[in-house]
Amino acid sequence: MKKTRTSDLTKRQILRLTTQHRFPTWRQWKCLPRVLHSGERQIIRISLSGGFVVLLLFFGWYMITHRTEIAAPGGLYTEGLIGTPRLVNPLYANSSDVDQDLARLIYSGLFRWNPDHGLEPDLADTYQMTEDQKTYTIHIRDHATWHNGTPIRAEDVVFTIQAIQNPTYRSSLASTFHGVTVSSLNEKTVQFVLEEPFAPFLSTLTVGILPADVWRDIPPKNAPLASLNLEPIGSGPYRFEKFTVDKKGNIRSYTLIRNETFYRHPPLIERLTFKFYSDTQALVNALENRNVEGASFVPCDLENKLTNKQTIQLLRPMTSMTTTLFFNQENQPLLKDIRMRKAFALSLDRQEIINNALDGHGQPLYAPILAGMVGYDPDVEKLSQDLTAANTLLDETEFKRTTPDEIRAKIRKEKKDGQLQEVRDELVFTLSVVDQPEFIRAAETIMKQAANAGIRLNIQPVAASSFYETVIKPRAYQLLLTGTQSGLDSDPYPFWHSSQIKDPGLNLALYVNRDVDTFLEEARKTTDTKVRTEKYQAFQNLLVKDLPAIFLYQPTYTYAISTKVHNITLKQMFVPADRFVDIENWYVKTKKVMK
Repeated sequence: MKKTRTSDLTKRQILRLTTQHRFPTWRQWKCLPRVLHSGERQIIRISLSGGFVVLLLFFGWYMITHRTEIAAPGGLYTEGLIGTPRLVNPLYANSSDVDQDLARLIYSGLFRWNPDHGLEPDLADTYQMTEDQKTYTIHIRDHATWHNGTPIRAEDVVFTIQAIQNPTYRSSLASTFHGVTVSSLNEKTVQFVLEEPFAPFLSTLTVGILPADVWRDIPPKNAPLASLNLEPIGSGPYRFEKFTVDKKGNIRSYTLIRNETFYRHPPLIERLTFKFYSDTQALVNALENRNVEGASFVPCDLENKLTNKQTIQLLRPMTSMTTTLFFNQENQPLLKDIRMRKAFALSLDRQEIINNALDGHGQPLYAPILAGMVGYDPDVEKLSQDLTAANTLLDETEFKRTTPDEIRAKIRKEKKDGQLQEVRDELVFTLSVVDQPEFIRAAETIMKQAANAGIRLNIQPVAASSFYETVIKPRAYQLLLTGTQSGLDSDPYPFWHSSQIKDPGLNLALYVNRDVDTFLEEARKTTDTKVRTEKYQAFQNLLVKDLPAIFLYQPTYTYAISTKVHNITLKQMFVPADRFVDIENWYVKTKKVMK
């Protein structure tokens, strides 16, 4: 043992004295195991093993802290819709939510609505407007193409607008482009000339554009029958792939695939499949049974059926719908008395109506122009519930009551059997409403609140299928509870200008005020936002003063979608199809990358 140790020491001394390097060479390192005794070799092994473990841990920590998950292309999403596709064509799609949903994904317009930035160019690249605000020159994106790969040209825009204007096509959008002349200046430039300035004009150019080469050979009268209405070629983020039918020929599913050449950027979700149901009950059942992953609409009274909510997210964007109670003073002369209308308004509690009709998912309204729109006035006069003031106003009329709980009545003398007798004419109005749960609940709440002021309401529900033809069109109502839909532009002309009293106008209160007409006309003739705001605020002040209607609430829209779908930003919508406004940013697949 002593001899071995002496030999080791000698070798170490020789190595130290003969080395010509401050750091050991590779040959010297190779001799190290022979120099070290077993205890030292064990220490080195342990040290090296520990160092390797530390290195592995450090590497693992680095990978974990410096890797991130990002969206990746791929995946599927299946959604249920109410109805069935018939005319997936921008010329006709606005008459059906299903057609409009599919058309929004397949087609694109010159402009589009962005919830964060408002109206912005879509197929359009840039545009110019002349000083007289009658001529718009629009340049089309250079790299925008149809789903079949051909470039989008000015002649496609000209064809689409002229087809809308052509009565043979029977497009419901014809009146939108009345008096508009459209022409192509070159392959990528189109020009619109208006007969007079029209501030909301650019918002009309959100209509989807058709490929002229594909549609030109189809006779206009046959356009609604063309197979292209179900197998469309567009330029939007998704393109048609296939549809399936049942034994009766009904379309059961409709599949779209991502457009990899989409000019903004290709969508991330690979395929969208839509399935079709007859009503909201059937749709919610399909969602509950996982036959679909999302539902285009869920009414609040059916939300409690969704027991699998952990896999579903309910989104509630604000809509541009205004739920309003209209007075028809022509059909009910008592409503000509401003005291009667004002007392009615003072009897209502909007929040209670919202709670009962929408489970609280809505916003009280006091004027027709919504928050975020040109002309919105947060300081407009607000007639909130005040039963004392309501009863004081009604006490000034002929309709009295002797106890706080009875319905008001006018007492008159009537001769009967040769004797004068007292006859009690109660203060009663008929409230017409579409026979749908939300509106029935709202009407019942209004009925109870009005009774607190001594007003009796008889609710007259009308089936949705006949509501327009039997109630709206002939103006056959005393009081009307309904929703009105604002467009992308806040222009209230269609609802309140005196020229819109008769059908197809939408002045449902039959309201006539020449000063209001002037404000609405002048606001339409300028694109100056400040001037338009002043005109619209003046209009609303007159409207609130005259009280031809009571603005009640702005509802939300309940959209159900699988929690597997990410990056959905849905704050506001004008039509249900607006839920797809940024669908190219949705994703279901992810991948790991280094930061």
